[in-house]
Amino acid sequence: MQGNVPIRIVALGSSSTWGAGASSRAHTYPARLELELRSLWPKNDVRVINAGVGGQLARQMLPRIGKDVAPRQPQLVIWQTGVNDAIRGVPIAQFRQQLDQGIAALRAIGADVILIDQQFYPSFQKLKDGPLYMAAMREVAIQHKVPVMQRFRIMQHLIASAQFTAATLLAPDQFHLNDRSYDCIGRLLAQSLRSAAAVSAAPRVPVAADKSQARM
Repeated sequence: MQGNVPIRIVALGSSSTWGAGASSRAHTYPARLELELRSLWPKNDVRVINAGVGGQLARQMLPRIGKDVAPRQPQLVIWQTGVNDAIRGVPIAQFRQQLDQGIAALRAIGADVILIDQQFYPSFQKLKDGPLYMAAMREVAIQHKVPVMQRFRIMQHLIASAQFTAATLLAPDQFHLNDRSYDCIGRLLAQSLRSAAAVSAAPRVPVAADKSQARM
């Protein structure tokens, strides 16, 4: 990363961007990501702005792109969405359309985009059509050539490989993340951005983390 270049990243999302379940604001994933990036690029002024609002659907985040994201002039927006849409049964075709609109709007302000899909939690299997929302996100991402951080698969891998249990990766409500999993997301995203910077003189195409990179 070229020195003395200001880096602005906006984390757009719902409660797991805002940091529900974290012990403090310092333990949200945007805060952990900023700390990691400042360590990686100490000569750069790195800011990760937390634009998470608990409970929001994808459609409710669209107008916030102009209000909360564009004024920050970010090079990158990390958009976490889909959890509440699946829980509330938003028609998948509408969810797909809203992802299309959001990606287009973010690119129109000059930002690159990373998507973050749903978290793994015990009652997910009872959720009607839950996997279809993640599939829709992947399909839209492929169409737009946008990377997806597959949070669900990362968490599922950590549990299936017996590194952790759901109880140790989630807050007491067994739905939101906890300090450990927020830190994991922040570090994986930082590693991906470092990898992207290493192969690009002007690193503007971030690479999403996959489950094979997940180590706590």
